[in-house]
Amino acid sequence: MIFRRAALKPYLAEFLGTALLIVIGDGVVAQCLLSDYTYGTWLSINIAWASAVCLSGYLSDPSPTINPAVTLCLALVRPSEGQWKQIPGKLAAQFLGGFVGAAIVYINYRSAIKAWDPEYTIPGGSILSPIGHHSAGVFATYPASFFESNWEAVFSEVLGAAVLMFGSLSISDPGNTRRFPAPQMASFLLLLMIGAALGWQTGYAINPARDFGPRLFSSIIYGREVFTAANYYFAVPLFAPIIGCILGAATYDGMLFEGEGSRVTDALDKVEGRDYLQLQ
Repeated sequence: MIFRRAALKPYLAEFLGTALLIVIGDGVVAQCLLSDYTYGTWLSINIAWASAVCLSGYLSDPSPTINPAVTLCLALVRPSEGQWKQIPGKLAAQFLGGFVGAAIVYINYRSAIKAWDPEYTIPGGSILSPIGHHSAGVFATYPASFFESNWEAVFSEVLGAAVLMFGSLSISDPGNTRRFPAPQMASFLLLLMIGAALGWQTGYAINPARDFGPRLFSSIIYGREVFTAANYYFAVPLFAPIIGCILGAATYDGMLFEGEGSRVTDALDKVEGRDYLQLQ
């Protein structure tokens, strides 16, 4: 079987886009954290993540989603012909991209990680760092220590992902394309906004591939406790963004979208049509 680049491009764009996201995103976290914020701030983290999302949008047309939650949400809410056939390949490409991106970040910052956290510790893990450093947070997200339960983190991740999906659909709405001639830049502002306003408590994964791919790689370095730490927190950024994206899409399509191709809008149109007939 001969694979043509045109047929592989959607999957390659998802892989390279997600890898780029992690190289820049985890890279800026590493630079800030390992330098004790000498060479970066929370704002620089927000800007770098948003810039990586923006740049990935130029890799193909249509832009890769680089986010399994968005990919699944669009297939459920805005289905198109042949969309589900591409889902397995795109999800695999996204998670693999996250894994490879994390490996690149580790190779680049290996000595810095060893110097800053020689015990190779995990936030909420069983091994304690004598100076309070936990370098596993470079790769995957972990909840704030003041959370009373992971359900608070679930709410935060659902909220962030809902805003992400709501904003993304607004940017791509046919009625707004004239006002947003550069959707990638609008996406940059959207991610910057989410990180600045909602990112602190959970690290705003809002993307299963962004968290699980690097977490899987980090298990090679830090051990399987990256999955059990903080009461199996890894499940939160893996599943909560999917729920959040569906809620965000349902909200936008149910209240504002006037185009075609949305299951939510179509269902509401049918209800309104039935109500109209009953009134007659």
